[in-house]
Amino acid sequence: MPNFKTHILSGILGFPVFFLVFNFVYSHLFYEVYYVSTEIVISYFLFVVGSDFPDIDHQSSFINRLLRLFLIFGSVYYLFEYDFLYKKYLPFSYNLSNFILIVIGTLVGLLLGIIFNKLSKHRGLWHSFLTGAILSFLIYLLNLKYRTPINILYSLSYFVGFSLHIILDKNFKTK
Repeated sequence: MPNFKTHILSGILGFPVFFLVFNFVYSHLFYEVYYVSTEIVISYFLFVVGSDFPDIDHQSSFINRLLRLFLIFGSVYYLFEYDFLYKKYLPFSYNLSNFILIVIGTLVGLLLGIIFNKLSKHRGLWHSFLTGAILSFLIYLLNLKYRTPINILYSLSYFVGFSLHIILDKNFKTK
């Protein structure tokens, strides 16, 4: 099976071709799109992340490790973002309360990572075009504030990168 390096390299090299094809098709069907640099960089990032994302179910993969870090920081962030709901009930000083929230958030994030890894089977749910389509649709919905071509570019960048991973896994098995 292709490894992390192969998937990331395919994403890095595949995006320029995808971007050229997307612009050619979109400009012939609708109108020519003019981009600001961040829009291109974000779509490039989504393509490359998508090209490795199906391996999120493999415990030693880079994307899985990144997910676990995100779960830790996200849990800590969530606890601080909504601390107004419960912080007044903590009978500790401000600094000690913050320390406790960081420790609890870290433990919750670690626990969520462990649960995710226990529930995920490698080459299972995450290695399907349907999962890629659902995640791409979510990216589309999360970016409704952008112009339509950018919205479509972002979701298709992720989906094509994601699909590239699955195609490589199915067609290039190492012995």
